[in-house]
Amino acid sequence: MFNLLKMEIHRLIHSMFAWVILLFTVAAAIFSIVMTNLDIQASKEEPPVGLVIEEQTDESQTGLEAGIYVTGNEEWADGKIELGDLISVEMQSGLMAILCVIFAALFANADQKNGFIKNIAGQFPWRGKLILSKFIAIAAWIFVLMAVFSVVIVTAGLLFWSDKVYLASMFPLVKLLSVQYLLHLGLAALTMFFTVLTRSTAFSMAAGIMICSGLTAIPYSGVNQLISNVKPHWNFDINNYVMESNIRMIDVASAQEVLVRAAVVGIVFVIFSIVLAMVTMKKRDI
Repeated sequence: MFNLLKMEIHRLIHSMFAWVILLFTVAAAIFSIVMTNLDIQASKEEPPVGLVIEEQTDESQTGLEAGIYVTGNEEWADGKIELGDLISVEMQSGLMAILCVIFAALFANADQKNGFIKNIAGQFPWRGKLILSKFIAIAAWIFVLMAVFSVVIVTAGLLFWSDKVYLASMFPLVKLLSVQYLLHLGLAALTMFFTVLTRSTAFSMAAGIMICSGLTAIPYSGVNQLISNVKPHWNFDINNYVMESNIRMIDVASAQEVLVRAAVVGIVFVIFSIVLAMVTMKKRDI
């Protein structure tokens, strides 16, 4: 297992697309800060009107929210910017999640295209090791991507608003990043499973991007409506138990139970995806 993991890490480090994704992560972080700054400037010039508030209210009531968006806190226009809040907002945009699923799809299928897995599969009677080593390599690089994303966000934020930026407390930020890591890892693991199942980078990448973009909001709304019809007094919302919704909901000020629930969602999807990928790999001819 250790030698297999070393081979996967070697393959990861020497994969051009991994470094390209890292470069895009830096670009995405800078882009997020630039767009947030534009949003702050717009808030100064044109304060939000009632129509926007009504639209947000309707959106929250229906639970339908799709697309990738970068915004800011209205209070930042004339007040201080807390780094935990800033990182929360940029993570909620979904840009980091999309980069994670793109990387996972590319890495999970690269060994099929270059013949790597065919050369080593016969050496491992238990093919589950192939999935575990692949997942560990993906988890390691996603950790790097999220760390780089966060550092660039902080650096760019200091460059844009040096006199306004401050860190209230490190512990809530560490908790937030830990939970966000588990959620992003869950998305990557699910994308890896799609790739192993279909042997298609395009399909798994498209599915992951659609999930990150919130296009699942319509079927989720249907599920909520169905459960509401069956159990009228059961206050159930499927958005509380899926990764993409939790990524957009949690922030540095989220209650402990919300963070714990989100962390459990990420862990469950990781385990679920790995197990399914292992079963698929075991039954398939390589």
